Amino acid sequence: MKYQVASFVIDTVQFDITQNNKTVSIEPKVFDLIVYLIEKRHRVVPREELFETIWEGRDVSDTTLSNSVKSARKLFGDSGERQQVVRTVRGRGYQFVAEVVDLSLNDSTNPDKSLMDKSGRNQSNKKSVVGKPPFNQSDMRTANRWSYGILGAIVVVFLVVTIFSFSSTDSMESPYILVTPFEVSGQDKEKWQPFADQMTREVILNLRKISGLRVVPSSSAFTFKKNKTHKYIKEQLPHIKYVLTANINIGRNSLLQVTSELDELSSGKLIWDDHYESRVDNTTFFSIQSKMARAVSQSLKVVILDDEKTTLGELPTNDLRAYEFYIAGQQQRDLLTHQSLKKAVTLFSKAISLDPQFEAAYVAKADAYRIIMVYFEKPSEVLPKVVEAVAETLKINPQSAEARASLGLAYVFAWRWEDAWDMLKQAKELDPNIALTELGFALYYCGLGLPDGVRQSLNTANQLDPLNIEIADWGHWALAMVGEIKEAVNWSSQKVRLHPDVGLIYSSASMAASLVGEHQRAISLAKRGVELDSGISYPLLALAQAYGHAGEVEKVPQILEQVESFNSYLCDYETAVTYLLIDNLGKTFEHLNKAVSYRSNCLIFTRNDPRLKSLRNDPRYLAILTRVGLDEQSVKNYSR
Repeated sequence: MKYQVASFVIDTVQFDITQNNKTVSIEPKVFDLIVYLIEKRHRVVPREELFETIWEGRDVSDTTLSNSVKSARKLFGDSGERQQVVRTVRGRGYQFVAEVVDLSLNDSTNPDKSLMDKSGRNQSNKKSVVGKPPFNQSDMRTANRWSYGILGAIVVVFLVVTIFSFSSTDSMESPYILVTPFEVSGQDKEKWQPFADQMTREVILNLRKISGLRVVPSSSAFTFKKNKTHKYIKEQLPHIKYVLTANINIGRNSLLQVTSELDELSSGKLIWDDHYESRVDNTTFFSIQSKMARAVSQSLKVVILDDEKTTLGELPTNDLRAYEFYIAGQQQRDLLTHQSLKKAVTLFSKAISLDPQFEAAYVAKADAYRIIMVYFEKPSEVLPKVVEAVAETLKINPQSAEARASLGLAYVFAWRWEDAWDMLKQAKELDPNIALTELGFALYYCGLGLPDGVRQSLNTANQLDPLNIEIADWGHWALAMVGEIKEAVNWSSQKVRLHPDVGLIYSSASMAASLVGEHQRAISLAKRGVELDSGISYPLLALAQAYGHAGEVEKVPQILEQVESFNSYLCDYETAVTYLLIDNLGKTFEHLNKAVSYRSNCLIFTRNDPRLKSLRNDPRYLAILTRVGLDEQSVKNYSR
């Protein structure tokens, strides 16, 4: 069957949705929900029926269903406030209320099929635009080709009007907001800046709970900490419509004063401003974040749903001392160095010891461990700590999508393929708007060698969190490792422009440049990576590889000797690739086997890495594929 809603075509045979002949990314359960609501659009569908039909009676939460409905609305440019496509009937369920055209009834390629329903009964007495009363039989028997022509013209006109109403009205799009890191005025700016940063994060979290708003995540928002000018914001994020800023002043007797304003980015017009007062020695200051989110929503005429109002009032913790440790941990985590991440874990642990129900601290601890695992220490030693932190989070909140996303991504890096798929799928069902979930899917598809899956998931991740550094780095690798080298070059070129001071991105970009034969550019990029990240082994390995690809192999052994003298964790996978460039197979497999014993994250690329092409028929390489779970038979059994 094919249905058309405005400019969208829903194909139940191909299991896809297209808009203007372009496939729209959508989660399978959301697709099933849309199709079911369309098929039952003549009535309100109870929530229990949706649980039974779409989730096959599985024990899933109301939040899962609400998030799926929210995603369905968002696809069509609808929202909980407008309800022009999916209507909520309080206490009963949902109904699809937008006009639907059943394209299968007008399928000229199969005229016989178009006149039959599933039971084989003739459908010629039904109008193709469903939702309207059918013509009576005598009218249809006497209709001639002119009446069919008039009917077709009416349908076309109706579609044009409907499509126009969906695509041309700005009000159908959710307001897109950037919250820039709050500033501190008065005395002790350095002392209070971490507190201001955490208030910023919490305002962002509160705004992201409101389904009618689209808000840039903290990981992207904090890239504007040093430059908050409207000109710079437009250059980095041209689709932003509104910018929320605030200034925090903490005076005598712990008095907290916050002045905030919301501006329209294109015109600079002030949309809303307000002033708040509280105290930092009392948890009442948490109300400022929720009040600000409510005020912003009201100023943009976006309705907050009842369940969203409840979550806006939730406190992260009642223990101010625990909160102080948490803030200090976030400050260390943001530095993204090995030592700062270890300090962050210690500080998060102190916060948890004071408040064992502090969910956000558990999530932050798991995330810090995951980054340590990926970049700085042996994954086999750190993964259990990620699992433990997530398990503790889920005891407090079994519906935590963030915790599942972090663990799902960690499982991908540890090549626990089935566990990764299950955890990422659960995270997406709970909250389809977490960028790290999509990055996890992209790397999962990369490991299995599925370019379409990589591109689709990366595109979604990039839309959700456009300036996220992890996505910038691993997105390039995911594309390059499935053979999309030119796309990887374009991706990394864009990310270098967006993150001109992040050495990791330069080092990674050099690899793709080498693979397309841009050797001098690759060397230049790798050198810049070494300059920005001196004292770390990977940038030097990237430089050695750039020289090796360029034919300057005499420079490689010296760099390898320098790298192996480091006391820090060495990426044995990239070391193995470097030895391969100078035809030292003994050292290549020595380091590949070390990488397996350490459970190196880069081994997810082993099956498709173009740099390992010469090893494809080597029994030692095939044995490693089996150990990593990427041999032919294993891959066939994984979810796709």
